[in-house]
Amino acid sequence: MSANFGSGGDTQEVELNITPIIDCFTVLITFLLASASFLSIGFFETYTPGSAGDPTQAEPDTEVVVKINASHMAEMKLKGKVNQTVSFNVSDEASMKKFDAKLDELKTGVKLGQILLSADDAVDYNELSGVMGHINHAQLPVVVGEF
Repeated sequence: MSANFGSGGDTQEVELNITPIIDCFTVLITFLLASASFLSIGFFETYTPGSAGDPTQAEPDTEVVVKINASHMAEMKLKGKVNQTVSFNVSDEASMKKFDAKLDELKTGVKLGQILLSADDAVDYNELSGVMGHINHAQLPVVVGEF
């Protein structure tokens, strides 16, 4: 790339070297891409038929949090009108029937909102989806995410 400067018949040829500018932009773009933080979604909502939330609905009486551990044990923590912690084994059918009975008891006894369901990284997807299935069978809304 060249440019002519001057007036009249006296012209001076000047070379513009843009290689250092391109090098700087290459390093800058690489640095920006490497240091950018990317958005990760931590929650997603799932609804069962007939469980769509009413925007005029009042605050729930009890908050329910279910946490599944890598040892196939799950804890259901209840906070609010009812305060207690219930543990159950995800891989045991009898324990899951007790979980279903507790969900039915909660559904009829107190006003519930959404159930927050969380799992450790080592938990098998089938166990997580099985617990979600039990909550969906009770027709309660569930939010899957972290504490």
